[in-house]
Amino acid sequence: MTRQGLSLNDETDYGLCFACGPRNPWGLKLRFEADDGRVSTSFTASEEYQGYPGYLHGGVAGSLLDEVMSRVSLLEGRWTMTARMEVRFRLPIPVGIEVTAEAVKAGASRGFLEARAAIYLPGRRTAASALGTYAYVSHEALQEMASPYPGLVREWMA
Repeated sequence: MTRQGLSLNDETDYGLCFACGPRNPWGLKLRFEADDGRVSTSFTASEEYQGYPGYLHGGVAGSLLDEVMSRVSLLEGRWTMTARMEVRFRLPIPVGIEVTAEAVKAGASRGFLEARAAIYLPGRRTAASALGTYAYVSHEALQEMASPYPGLVREWMA
């Protein structure tokens, strides 16, 4: 739970998000932690997520960055959706090794949150970095999206 009462992890009756949903059989099943304004997750890619043989697909790496940055707003008790994201790939990410993705708030203006993130290989070598802009989602939009899932409504409306 964040200090604002919203969970960083989906433990509701929904659970189908590609990146964080525990019930999505094809998803990444990411779990998040927060510490001192920083959100992090760890991930070990299996071969189902590779692009080039033996290496994580760039789109999946982008999903890791996007998802960890989107969680930064939860530290303030707000939900956001991706408006823009710029990714820089620095090193290939081998499958079968644990990487860590971390994000922090970089700023906010006119209804948008800005976050930055990185994926770290063992030894804290930066494999990819990103800067993202996230639009705050209205209470009404959250209510409408979550309406088929009573547990999700309770979580999102906390």
